Amino acid sequence: MTVTAAKVWRPFHDEPLFVPELLLGPGVVPDGLSARIVDYLTQVAGARRAPLHTCTAFNALYFGFDLQTHGYRAEVLDPELFVLLSAGQQLPVLPVGTFVRIDRGGRRSLWAEVVARYGADPAIDDDGWAPAALSGAPPGQPSADGDGGRVVPERIIVDVEAFGAPLTPAEYTELYRLKRRGTLLDRRGHLTGLVQYPPHGPDSRDDMALYTQYLLGPARALLLGGPLGGLLTNADDNQVLAAALQQAMDTINTLLDRADTLRRWHEYATPRSRFDQYRRAGSPTTDIDIDDIVHTLSRTADQPRYTGVWPLLSTRADSRNDADEDPLDQVGAADIVLHANLVAADLAADATDGVLPGGTHLRIDDTWQAGGLWRAQRCPLPATVQTTDPRTPLGLGYQQAMRTPPSNDRDDEFQPEPHAHRQAAPEPDEPPQHNEQTQAANTLDLTELTVVHDSLVVYTIALNETHWDSGELPLAEPAAAVLATSGPLILELHHDGEPLDDAEQVQHVVRDGIVLHGVDWPWSFYPGIKVTVAVTRDATRIAATTTLLEQPLTFGDQYRWDANLRILAAALGAEEPDDAIPRPAEPDDVPQASVPDRHRGVTQLRGLVIAALRRHGTTGAFGARRLTGPQLFAALFGPDLVAPPLMWEVIYTCDRLVDAGRLTCERNVGDPDRPGSGGPDTYVWWPNHTARRQAEQHSAAAHRRQVLVGHVREYWVPPFLRTLPAGHQASDQARQAYAEWITKIRGPDADTTLIEGYTFVRGALRGSSDQHSLLRLADTAPQP
Repeated sequence: MTVTAAKVWRPFHDEPLFVPELLLGPGVVPDGLSARIVDYLTQVAGARRAPLHTCTAFNALYFGFDLQTHGYRAEVLDPELFVLLSAGQQLPVLPVGTFVRIDRGGRRSLWAEVVARYGADPAIDDDGWAPAALSGAPPGQPSADGDGGRVVPERIIVDVEAFGAPLTPAEYTELYRLKRRGTLLDRRGHLTGLVQYPPHGPDSRDDMALYTQYLLGPARALLLGGPLGGLLTNADDNQVLAAALQQAMDTINTLLDRADTLRRWHEYATPRSRFDQYRRAGSPTTDIDIDDIVHTLSRTADQPRYTGVWPLLSTRADSRNDADEDPLDQVGAADIVLHANLVAADLAADATDGVLPGGTHLRIDDTWQAGGLWRAQRCPLPATVQTTDPRTPLGLGYQQAMRTPPSNDRDDEFQPEPHAHRQAAPEPDEPPQHNEQTQAANTLDLTELTVVHDSLVVYTIALNETHWDSGELPLAEPAAAVLATSGPLILELHHDGEPLDDAEQVQHVVRDGIVLHGVDWPWSFYPGIKVTVAVTRDATRIAATTTLLEQPLTFGDQYRWDANLRILAAALGAEEPDDAIPRPAEPDDVPQASVPDRHRGVTQLRGLVIAALRRHGTTGAFGARRLTGPQLFAALFGPDLVAPPLMWEVIYTCDRLVDAGRLTCERNVGDPDRPGSGGPDTYVWWPNHTARRQAEQHSAAAHRRQVLVGHVREYWVPPFLRTLPAGHQASDQARQAYAEWITKIRGPDADTTLIEGYTFVRGALRGSSDQHSLLRLADTAPQP
C-alpha cells in the first residue's frame, strides 16, 4: 500500500489507527500500516501552523486530531482533566503534548496544547551570544530548599487553536486581553517563567520522557480513556502500562524519522513540501531573513562561539518597521525556530566534515536552550568532534567549561593568538640547540608520580628531542626499581585521538639501567609531548598513553596533545607563551566523598584504562568496547602477572570512571543463592555520547518488549467512540457497553453517560466474526 493509494485516517469514523503493532516495536509495523500512519501525521503537520513534535504526533494518533475541524474534540477528551493555568501561579512542568486550560476568569478558559518548549536562560545576550558553560549544561539552578530539584527558566509555546481553528471572535478577544495583561501569557502569547522540577525525575530537556511520566501520573485517566488500555490484557499493571506507552512513543518517533514526506529536527517535524516552499519563496508569515540568521550563527572568533537561535529571531522581529503582525506570535515562533535550525543543519551537513568554505566548523551543541545553541569554531579541531555528525549535539561548551578555569570574556572578545611571529622549528639536519631550557629538559619532568602497595608506579614524562631522536623512554627511579630486571619487555603505546598501526602500538624494547631503548616513536609525537607510563612489579608489559587536548596548543595546529610548553617552545625556537595552557583537570579527578579511600583507585590509571579498552575491548553494537576487570589488568600489565591487590586497584579505577560517566558497567550478578557465581563485572567504553544513548535506548526497548510479552492483545481492534450520522442516537446496548468499559478503566466513580452524538464500539479481533457482531451490538438507531 502506498501513501497515495491509502485513504487518510479519520478519527471517530474509522477504526483506531493506534493498534497493537505500535506496542511491539517499529520493526513489527507492516509497510502498509506505517505508510498510513505517516500519511495521516503528515496531513496533520500540514494542517497545523505549529511543527509536529513526537509528543503531539502521539496525541494526534491517540486522541484523534480531526483534519476537517482542524482540532481535537474537547467533548471526548474532557477538559476537566487538562492542566489548569491561572494568573499568579508558578508554571508547572509542561512538556510538549500537555493539554492545558488557560483561565480567563469566571468559568471561562482557553483550551490549548503545548507544542514547543525551549530554555530561556537570561545569561544569553540579545545578539545570541551564550556562555560556553551554558551549552549542554543541566538547565536552571538548584532549588533553594536543597532537595536536588532545579528551577529552570523556560519559554513554552501553546497552540490555542488545537481544539478547532480559527478561534471565535470571543476567543480572540480573550486571547488579546491575556497577552495585553502579560500576567499569564507574554505579548507573543507564550508562557514564560520559572519552572520547578522535582529531584530524581527525567531530564528537564527530555519532552518524551516528561510527557510519558505525566500521562502515567496526573493524566492517567486521560490516557486510559484512549485505546491503549483496550490493547492490554491488564491495564492496571503499572509496569506493563508504562512499557506499552514508552514503546508506542518510541515507535511513533522512529516512524517519523523514516518518513520521506517530513523534515525532522530531532523530535520536531514539518512537511518537506512546506520547508521546500519556504526555501524557494520565503515564509508567507514573516520577512525575517533566515539566511542572515544562519550566517550569524556561523560567526566565530579565536575561541569557539556559541549562539542561540531564539534571541536572533526575537531581535530581528522587534526591529521590523511593520509591527502590525509579529512573526513570532503564538505558534509561528516554533515554526520559524524549526526552519532556522533546519537551514543551519543543511549548511553544516553539506560542508565537508562540517567545515564551511571559510574554514569555520559549524555544529549544533544544544538543541534545547534558546531554541538551539550553535557552536562555531575555527579549524583545526579534535578529530572526534570533526567526524561526528554536526547535527548531533555534544554539549562541548559545558564539557570544556568543566575542564578549564572560568572566564568572563566573551568568545568574540578574545585577543589574537600570541606569538604569531614565532620562528620555524630547526631543520632535521641541524643539531638540536642545547640552551638552558633544553638542557633542563634532559632530566625527567615528572608531573605525577603514584606508588601503590609499593608495586605500581605511574608517572608522566615530557619527551625532549634527544628521547625522540634516539628512540628512548626514560624510567622514573621508582619505576626502574619495580620493573623486571631481565627478559624481553613489551611497550604498549596508545596515542589518544590518533590511530597507530600494530608495529607502533606494540613494541619490543630493551632496558639499560633507567632507560628503555628501541622505541619507535610515531611521527606525530614531538618534543614536549607528555606520555603517561604505568609499570608494576615483575611485569614484562609497560603501558603508555598520550592525552588529547580539547583545543590545539598555541604553537600551531598540529600540536594537539598535552605537552610541556617550555620544552616545546625551546624546540621551536619560540618564546614560551605567557598564557601557557595548563593541562585541564578532568571533572572526575576529585574522588567522591562517599567512596572509601581504599576503593578510589588510581587517578593516573584512568587514561590508560580507557586506552586499553579502546584497543583490546571486545567490539559490540554502536562501537562499544567491553572488558572485565581481570582482562583490563592483563591488557595493561601482561597475562602472566598475578597481583590481586593491583587488579583490584584497576577495578576500583574503573568503578570511579563509571561514577564519572566515562564508562558504563554491566553487572554480572549470577545466581543470588550462590555468592560470587556471577563472575567479574564488564566495563564498557563508548565512542561518544550518542552511541551510548542509542545503546541505552536499544536496551530499554528490549526490556520493554520483554515486559510486554503475553500482555498485548495482538490483532485486536481496541474499543472506540464513533460519530453518529445526523438524526441518529446510540443503541441501548452501546450505552450499556460504554458504561461497563468506562467503569472498568476509570473506576466506579466515572461518568458512565455516553457522549451525545457518538456510539461505542467494543473491541474485537481484527477481521473476526466477533467484530461484526460487536459492531451490531453498538449499532445506531434513528431518533424517534
